[in-house]
Amino acid sequence: MNWIDQIALGLIDTYHTNDPYELCDLLNIKIIKVDHNNIMLQGDPSLYIRDYFGKEVIFIRNDLIKNHELFYLRHELGHAVLHINITNSLNKHLINIPKLEKQADYFALKLSQLELDEIALYEMTIDEIASYAEVPVRALEQLV
Repeated sequence: MNWIDQIALGLIDTYHTNDPYELCDLLNIKIIKVDHNNIMLQGDPSLYIRDYFGKEVIFIRNDLIKNHELFYLRHELGHAVLHINITNSLNKHLINIPKLEKQADYFALKLSQLELDEIALYEMTIDEIASYAEVPVRALEQLV
């Protein structure tokens, strides 16, 4: 996924930040926090829509812990910059969702500039690694 590395690191190099709030602001992507049971989320923690009344918007649950919130914002930002030919993520029956989700998760991890100590992680489960790295388990499961 070298092309994703180049995009993530290019954003950091261009804007001198990996903070998803700052990047969304710089890229004119609006962030809207909503209740966890908001019908738009369909049970997911977040959702990116390329054209929501003429604006790019990330909807995100308002009850996530900070590190998960940052991860999911980076994930949705990944959809915004990687999947530019997809109008929104509601077209689930028309696209290869597992591939796009894996790419967005990889982008989010790359953008976070997460560095893991292989010695500390030796013999840990995915749940333990996710807790150690403070990222959602789902992100790591998709990358294994």
